[in-house]
Amino acid sequence: MSDRLTFARLVNDEGDMAGHVAYALYMRDKLTFIETFRLDKGRHPRDDELDAFIVTANLALRVSAYRSEAERSLEVFVQEVLEESTGEIARLYQRELYRQLARSRSFVRAVAENLAANLLAAACVALLAVVLYGSRIGFGNLVADVFGYHALPAPNDPPLSPGAGNLPAVPANH
Repeated sequence: MSDRLTFARLVNDEGDMAGHVAYALYMRDKLTFIETFRLDKGRHPRDDELDAFIVTANLALRVSAYRSEAERSLEVFVQEVLEESTGEIARLYQRELYRQLARSRSFVRAVAENLAANLLAAACVALLAVVLYGSRIGFGNLVADVFGYHALPAPNDPPLSPGAGNLPAVPANH
């Protein structure tokens, strides 16, 4: 009997991982048999003695045992790989989460930045209102209104009409 027959009985097709592992287990047992035989008898087994091992290994019960052991070994391997991968993914996720949190702003800083931005926006609106109002009534009159005094015109200045700002009054006959 040959190892090709044993391979064919254990491995169903090229993608049969359990079959390939089962064949590796068979080869492990075969090498153990040869080494044990050599230690017990002081020589390597003859072909007929090795064939007896191969025939025994090809019995349906033994083939089933090899496949079962291979499937258990693969399950353990897959479980270990999954646990290791899951642990590594969890560590990477935690590291990225901590990195993102470290880069983010604190609550107090975010509130302070938003407050400063809102105050700046309010100041811009107020400045725009002052500029528009000042251009309408005149900046001198605006200052007088704000601080509660009235500017007296200089002796050479023409009289101002109310609400005309700093522009000279236009004669009525024009």
